[in-house]
Amino acid sequence: MYCRVNHIKYDASKKNEVISLLESQRETMMGLPGIQSVCTIETAPGELTSIAIYDTKEHFDAATPEVGKIMGGFAAFFTAPPAGSEGPTIFYF
Repeated sequence: MYCRVNHIKYDASKKNEVISLLESQRETMMGLPGIQSVCTIETAPGELTSIAIYDTKEHFDAATPEVGKIMGGFAAFFTAPPAGSEGPTIFYF
């Protein structure tokens, strides 16, 4: 498995709009190549962490352009550029 983690700061007053936009992108995210799951958590007011799990790095790479489009749709809500990291899974249950 291969994972992407994004840390996102956004305008907390727009939380409901962010949730609605996430919901509106559900089918698109479910259609990403090799996607297993996406989990977005609120770590503090105005802060989210999103974790996406893919079957392989090749699937991750293939999904990257579409993920960029999805993230671009959230740009109006960001208060700072997203900080992301990625890598292979070394433990999972």
